[in-house]
Amino acid sequence: MRTGSIRLRITMLAVVIVSIVLVAAGAVVVVVVQSQLRDNLDRSLEQRADQIEQSLLGDPAAALVNSNQEDRFVQVLDDAGGVIAATANVSRARALVELPDHQQSVVTRSDLPLEDDVYRVLIRRFDEPDGARFIVVGENVDDVRDGVRALIATLAIVFPAAVLALAAAVWWLVGRTLRPVEEIREEVAGIGLGDLGKRVPVPGSGDEIDRLAGTMNDMLARLESASAHQRRFVADVSHELRTPLTRMRTALEVDLAAEGIDLVETCRSVLGDAVDMQTLVDDLLFLARRDAGDVLVRRRPVDLDVVIESEVRAARGETDLDIDMSLVAAVVLNGDERYLARLVRNLLANAIRHARRRVRVSVTTDPDGTIELLVDDDGPGVPEAERARVFERFVRLDESRQRDRGGSGLGLAIARDIAESHDATISIADSPDGGCRLVVDFS
Repeated sequence: MRTGSIRLRITMLAVVIVSIVLVAAGAVVVVVVQSQLRDNLDRSLEQRADQIEQSLLGDPAAALVNSNQEDRFVQVLDDAGGVIAATANVSRARALVELPDHQQSVVTRSDLPLEDDVYRVLIRRFDEPDGARFIVVGENVDDVRDGVRALIATLAIVFPAAVLALAAAVWWLVGRTLRPVEEIREEVAGIGLGDLGKRVPVPGSGDEIDRLAGTMNDMLARLESASAHQRRFVADVSHELRTPLTRMRTALEVDLAAEGIDLVETCRSVLGDAVDMQTLVDDLLFLARRDAGDVLVRRRPVDLDVVIESEVRAARGETDLDIDMSLVAAVVLNGDERYLARLVRNLLANAIRHARRRVRVSVTTDPDGTIELLVDDDGPGVPEAERARVFERFVRLDESRQRDRGGSGLGLAIARDIAESHDATISIADSPDGGCRLVVDFS
């Protein structure tokens, strides 16, 4: 049995709490019963005093008959404390109590010269023509003490038995309640990286354990998805890096095998592949930092139109397509200029890759302060069912096109991450030019 077991801790806690409650309740019961027994004894003494008071008017000898000389005694005293009459067991004793100033009182005495007993003594005053008289009636409290002792003995037996029964019931109930948790734990403990498709049993009880099982299954589903995504990511990275490396190696091997080597052309080819690799590595590094939360966005006022103009100028130097930015309004955006430039660059690269003749960039503003960046092309467009998928990593809708035409499939994924880091949304719509429209909404 493990001391760290929840089952044991709950059982011990229940036992401690119930034990404290039972002891407190038992103490209250003992006090109440003792008080009731003492009150009953006091009423018995009052009744005895009533009988004696009435009898003294007739036959005093009959009034002092004591059927139990070991437990009771009676004395009748005058106002000077002298003994007028007494029961046989105290017939030779002087007054056993001091005369009170009030009509009646009840006291507990343990110093009476009778036996080593504690007595409950009632003293009542009544008046006669020749002076005041005092009736002293006493009875030992053995019955009260015996009743209290019997009650305590009974509680001493019943309470531990009740606590043990409770402990057994709590132990069984908690074990039964936690059994599904242990089954979940055992199932999760047996799940390895290759078994992420497994799921824990769901009790179907609709309680916290049922929700725990559902949460565990949701977590396993996320882990399975993340693991599959990681495997695809590694495979895609390997494929993307392998393509330029293969081309570089082929170019070098062909030149080494040929008699005449065109060193300039070989260097140009290898340099192009090296640039592609560097771009891919930069994209992968950005995504890795983004996933790790290391991408720090330093926001400050940025002239978005100036950023767009710079990126369009660079893009025009690398393509023969018509890039129109006449509809770019002058706006100031609170963001990080480095990442905003990369966002525009990736959107332009995607549009150029798919456009036939023309790419159009525009920026619009609304009275409520919303800024929209739009990049249109006149290419084939994106089917509506595929528009969410194009922002995933390494996704290229046309898997058959060549690597130098299709890109790595990371540009729009990076654009989405940059947009989200600026509290913006990015989406795809149909372009008035017949192709695709990329929309970045800076709300």
